[in-house]
Amino acid sequence: MKTNKKARVYNSPIVDSILSNISKEELEITEGKMRLAMKIADAIKAKGFDKKSDFAKKLKKQNSEISKWLSGTHNFTTETLILLQNELDINLINSEIEPKVELKDLHLETIAQNKSNSFNLSSLFNFQKPDFVQKYSFCPI
Repeated sequence: MKTNKKARVYNSPIVDSILSNISKEELEITEGKMRLAMKIADAIKAKGFDKKSDFAKKLKKQNSEISKWLSGTHNFTTETLILLQNELDINLINSEIEPKVELKDLHLETIAQNKSNSFNLSSLFNFQKPDFVQKYSFCPI
């Protein structure tokens, strides 16, 4: 028996009506919550918990609370996210402050046989001009 692996397209005027009334921000929040729930569910499985109830016992929580977390609709507290991070060895909150690196001077020596050899220096760096900078250039020393 041959199985159809393509997803079916389902059209419904009711669903279309509901979706047309959802703002972009609401949709992004919902998608974020769903991704978070999937990441937690995947981590629970990766840690070897075959049942939600085993994981609930480990955390001394009710099964229903774990189900809420995995529903994709739960608003997590910071405490709960930190608990899950520590228990599952995953990163759910990126609270690291990245150091700001400032490039003041750049001296680059090249070995070239003739001076017509040139290259685009800015292509060597992942550099994006900040909005407050109107003009920039890389100048030789």
